[in-house]
Amino acid sequence: MARSFAVVALFVSVVCFSSALARKTPERFFVEGKIYCDPCQFAFESRLSFPLPGVNVTLECIMEENDTVSYSRKSSTDANGLYSIPVRGDHEEEICVVVANPPNEGQCRQAMPNKSDRIILTKNMGAASQTRYVNPLGFMTQTTDPQCTDVVQELGLDKLFDD
Repeated sequence: MARSFAVVALFVSVVCFSSALARKTPERFFVEGKIYCDPCQFAFESRLSFPLPGVNVTLECIMEENDTVSYSRKSSTDANGLYSIPVRGDHEEEICVVVANPPNEGQCRQAMPNKSDRIILTKNMGAASQTRYVNPLGFMTQTTDPQCTDVVQELGLDKLFDD
């Protein structure tokens, strides 16, 4: 009788332990990116570009079939213009977008055409890392920095406009 009880107890323990291991933990991702200022109005980074601290960034995931927001998370950039947004859950069936809100102060408040970027937040895409990187997003100054003419020459962009 004692031996039967020990076998049953062992069996119950194995079942409980295996079900605890089988329980899925929710997916967790980190969306990371950078926000910068373009003083040359190139709409891309150059050696004169600089990071924008304190910019608010929003991640939103939207259900395609009914355009409702299913997940939203906010963050802001650090002193180096970098942000990291922790995300819970797998969002394979959703369109997720990171949007940078224009800074409230400073010289870089003009939005570039690329003030947002899509990001895929699912484990079913072949990436081993849980970190997803967004393309750098930027804002431009109202006026062009005088040093930009040197950058245009360095990059060979002046040859594009020669007659």
